[in-house]
Amino acid sequence: MTALRNVFLQARDRFDRKAAEGLEACIQFSIPDAGDCYLTITTSNCQLHDGVAKAPTSTLVMDQQTLIDILNGSLNAMQAFMFGRIRVEGNVKHATRLVELFPIDEKV
Repeated sequence: MTALRNVFLQARDRFDRKAAEGLEACIQFSIPDAGDCYLTITTSNCQLHDGVAKAPTSTLVMDQQTLIDILNGSLNAMQAFMFGRIRVEGNVKHATRLVELFPIDEKV
């Protein structure tokens, strides 16, 4: 779980509070080779939790490398979904908002 937590901690500075305004979501990440965690997004705040959420609004299933590649910008999330590298359960709109919530700074 430590490796998975580190992946999210590296992305947290990119969290766009403005993009999250009005969003109430619980997004579960099921990463078979790293563990489970979930994000709760409420009133423009985002918190990372270990384990499995009781009632996630969306669940994303992928391997750790896919998650890393998406968060560092080397893999487009929509393409990963289209090629079966990500499986989404529940509210697909919440899952697709992650790109807006954690934008990739092209200058980095």
